[in-house]
Amino acid sequence: MRLQPVTRLRFAAAPLGFALVLALGQPAWAEGIAVIVHPEREADGLAAEVIAQIYLKQRGFWPEGEAIVPINREAGSAIREGFSRRVLGRRASKLRSYWNRRYFQGVLPPATLASDEAVRRFVAAEPRAIGYVSASAVDGSVRVVLSIESPQ
Repeated sequence: MRLQPVTRLRFAAAPLGFALVLALGQPAWAEGIAVIVHPEREADGLAAEVIAQIYLKQRGFWPEGEAIVPINREAGSAIREGFSRRVLGRRASKLRSYWNRRYFQGVLPPATLASDEAVRRFVAAEPRAIGYVSASAVDGSVRVVLSIESPQ
């Protein structure tokens, strides 16, 4: 007789679990993403393909010869997943095997920062940096080189 409430709980939890699976399948970022550089950097209108090469460490230098410093958001963040899917063409989780292979070639992944504010401040202070933030986090301290619309 005590099992009956547990059974009911299990059936009641099933729709909740199904809703969770559906939610996880949807894009978790609801706002646009802005790829940003230092305000003095002449890099307006960088193509998504070039930005992907930068973040995959296949392109390492600005046209002036300075090393590019790409900055990622933290693993597991919705904005990183959105950036990875839209610009790199892969889920963030699929990039682990890519970086494992690159590591043994002596190539490290981009550094990570934990917030839009941290990325914006770093990029504003470092002329060689490139990063991405939520579109609403952009201010006059950085220059937007690519805007990525949120999925509808």
